Amino acid sequence: MYKDIFISYSRRDQEFVTRLASDLNEQVAFVWFDRSTIQPGQKWHDEIMEGIQECKAFIRVLSLDAMESRYVREEVNKALELGKAIFPVIYRPARWTGEFESLVREVQTLDLRSGSYTDNFQKLVDGLIEAGAVKAGGERPFLRPPTKPSLNIVLSKIPGWAFAWGLGWLVFWIVVLIVLAIIVANQGSLGDKDFLSFFLILLSAGVGGFTGGLLAGLFTMLALRPNAPSISWKHMSPTIRIWGISGPLGMFVSGLITSLMIAIGAISAQGAEPDCSGVGLGDCMGQIIGSALGEAIGLVILMLLVFLLFVIVAWLLTGMFAGWLAVRHIRRLEPGITTGQGWRVSAGWGAAPSSPPLS
Repeated sequence: MYKDIFISYSRRDQEFVTRLASDLNEQVAFVWFDRSTIQPGQKWHDEIMEGIQECKAFIRVLSLDAMESRYVREEVNKALELGKAIFPVIYRPARWTGEFESLVREVQTLDLRSGSYTDNFQKLVDGLIEAGAVKAGGERPFLRPPTKPSLNIVLSKIPGWAFAWGLGWLVFWIVVLIVLAIIVANQGSLGDKDFLSFFLILLSAGVGGFTGGLLAGLFTMLALRPNAPSISWKHMSPTIRIWGISGPLGMFVSGLITSLMIAIGAISAQGAEPDCSGVGLGDCMGQIIGSALGEAIGLVILMLLVFLLFVIVAWLLTGMFAGWLAVRHIRRLEPGITTGQGWRVSAGWGAAPSSPPLS
């Protein structure tokens, strides 16, 4: 079996390494790494040492976990001993020591935290070609495409975010409506008109969630345009769970805070004291009743305003947190996503929930 390229890595970085190995194997040369090559019954240590000995290029995916692994250190030392062409690739930052410090300091290092995966992959391929790690035929196996993904790729991924958001909001409102249906049923007044109202609310929620997802997806894809090819449904699907859970939770917490504020007197509505001097008993009673009704109506309006304010704040923070989680998940394949890109995505996600109807 050909073992042109050997990849040494920590198992914690396996998701990224599997993608890298697949791309290299398809476009450059035959790749060897322990997860994909060692078969049942083989002596894994002997196979690894043989793979290093026979390879033309040795790629070391650097991270804190890799540096702390004695197996990875053994692989690096073996490659250094054999004089292999070593390509240090920084995947996650760490404070380098020992042979890793020498590698980073003395060998041209590819830092994946700067630039997109596509750009860095091209740089790595150029180095591997120079090292002779190419498939048979001698022709250049990789021609650089434009490094900036086209808008077609960027825009094609936005509906996926919208679809996931829409499903999440439907789950959210289904939970809310189930609670409302139970309350109304206990009062013995659940009828066809209630079910029609529930259906209209769900329809509006789906439309609102889809609209919010379009906005969030637009913010996400514009901010992460250089990384767009790496984004897939698996990065979008957690949105369903996030909004399905956090939506009702945000309303519950907002209602609880509002109730506590009423209980301690932080929210109250006081009208003008009725003045019965110089008026008859009927007029005086009218003033008292009117004042009481005014206070009650004012309190209800104030409660709703405070409740809605807390709901908006809760969903704003939830949206920002959800956007941060999405970026964190995508960063596993795109470690070059910057802090600025992440903040732009989080801000867009936070702003999107309050914009569409019922979302």
